[in-house]
Amino acid sequence: MIELAPGHDTFSLLISPEGDLTPLFQIEEAEKAPFDEPPSCFVKTQFGSLEGHIAIVHLLDAIQQRYCSNLKVTDEGEYYEKRDIQQLAQKMQFLRTAIRSLGEGLQEYGLNEEAAEDPKILATRIERIAALVHKKLWTEQDQASGIVESTADVNLSEPTLEDEVHVMDRLERQNQLRGERMTRRIAECTADGMSAKEAFELSMQEEGLPIPEQNNTSEMEPIEPWLHSLPCHPFDTANEPSDCKNNATVEQAQSLLIAAIELANNDSKKSSFSMVLTRACMDIMGGLAQATCFDLDDVTSRALAITQLKRALTGHAYARGAVFGLRAEQAITQVQSTELHAQLKAILAKIHELAENAWSSND
Repeated sequence: MIELAPGHDTFSLLISPEGDLTPLFQIEEAEKAPFDEPPSCFVKTQFGSLEGHIAIVHLLDAIQQRYCSNLKVTDEGEYYEKRDIQQLAQKMQFLRTAIRSLGEGLQEYGLNEEAAEDPKILATRIERIAALVHKKLWTEQDQASGIVESTADVNLSEPTLEDEVHVMDRLERQNQLRGERMTRRIAECTADGMSAKEAFELSMQEEGLPIPEQNNTSEMEPIEPWLHSLPCHPFDTANEPSDCKNNATVEQAQSLLIAAIELANNDSKKSSFSMVLTRACMDIMGGLAQATCFDLDDVTSRALAITQLKRALTGHAYARGAVFGLRAEQAITQVQSTELHAQLKAILAKIHELAENAWSSND
């Protein structure tokens, strides 16, 4: 492991038992079993010296010629391929300017607290800001080079609310599909005799998700510190944050969910609509609990709230259909059907009100 120059990453030349160059973060993995495919090592040099980058290139070149004929090297500075020091210096200077500008962009546009709840949201937000910075940098570079372009067609503004909602909808759909795949996989595995725990862990592995660590102590602590920023659990009134708004709406959804669970437990006919109703009510309550805890002070928060309200609205449609199905099968009485429809009607009005507020807020 080489510390070649100040500002450079540690340069790994570790070799696995099978002869593969091994990244630092995969040392333990390499000790346990052979890699399924050759891994990729990388070293960041943008914060170091020009001479350090050149030294690494020549070191890799020597290793490739003498010891590893199948070594493939990719150099973002293109010095490995072209050996053009002037071009390398320009690229490194441009990259440093971009990194500094990205930091300034993050300060200017900011990241909200909700972004910490989902790495995908955080990554999408940073990508959006990076795109704005990228356009600005290239415009400035072209103007400095004497290339005059009209900036009328270069959009340096924040993405619209519609753009953000589209992104959040896509992320929410990806999560839904993942959940459906995992549920189906768990059902298949348990049907084949696998325990529920084993089936769950297998489904997590297939989705590329880390297995939650088991903690046998009496006092359970959150594994990740960002869990503290999550909205309150609707059933946990003791830990309900003070900034959650419209709690009455969440309480309505909670009452509906409790009623659905009681119906499912008491359903002697074991109607399939009971499970549909319960799951739909979970989506209603989950969507409302999330949406009512967002401060609608920026575009991303509003987009998150709108996407969660869409989730609640979809759950509402399924719940209403399930009530009709339960009544048709005579799994519930007419009185129970009327009460459930009344609860759903009140919640629907609130979903519409919240959605209107989220779309029109700060216009």
